Amino acid sequence: MFAGRSKLDRGLDAFERRAWKRARRLLQEALQEEERPVGHYHLGLLYWRGLGGEADKRAAADCFARAANDGHPAAETAYGIALRSGVGVAQNVELARQNFRSAAGAGDGEAMVQLAAMSEPDDARHWLTRASENGYAPAMLQLSDYWINRDPVEALGWLYASVALAGEDAARTRAAALAKEMSAREIEDAQKLGRAYVKEIQQRAHGPG
Repeated sequence: MFAGRSKLDRGLDAFERRAWKRARRLLQEALQEEERPVGHYHLGLLYWRGLGGEADKRAAADCFARAANDGHPAAETAYGIALRSGVGVAQNVELARQNFRSAAGAGDGEAMVQLAAMSEPDDARHWLTRASENGYAPAMLQLSDYWINRDPVEALGWLYASVALAGEDAARTRAAALAKEMSAREIEDAQKLGRAYVKEIQQRAHGPG
């Protein structure tokens, strides 16, 4: 039944099942036979995190670079993180920004969060809002931080949306703490905002049909 599956497919399957050693071996073998961006990206993650073997940041950055050069959005983000920090590769903040922008253009939420971290407040809000509207929960947490002293209702609305979509404990804890400082009317308004954001995000994800 599985005889026709490639080493790459089997390696990716092992990655999904968290069989790290098997994934590492199969992806290494698959990439020796045929270079594929998705293979380089996942092997890079194994190297970067030290899964299935020793951590090797330099090898990880090389894998990310290869996949990024072929336009793999998540790899562009990962390579950008390496470039920005100078881990595994010579630091190059401008090249990191270019990779983040390319990945963000393809809809990668983490790339938008990284761009926000490199931007002035107004631009940061733009990137965090884009990522949040795409349903990326970590961006919602950071967007709530942006709004907390500017518009607490907006901040709480995004926290409620994050809880509803991702069930993150951090968002739930922050929402509870913030709600204690707000009136019942403000909390109700934030709940309405959160529901509206969730509905818009789900509609965007599933399309008009």
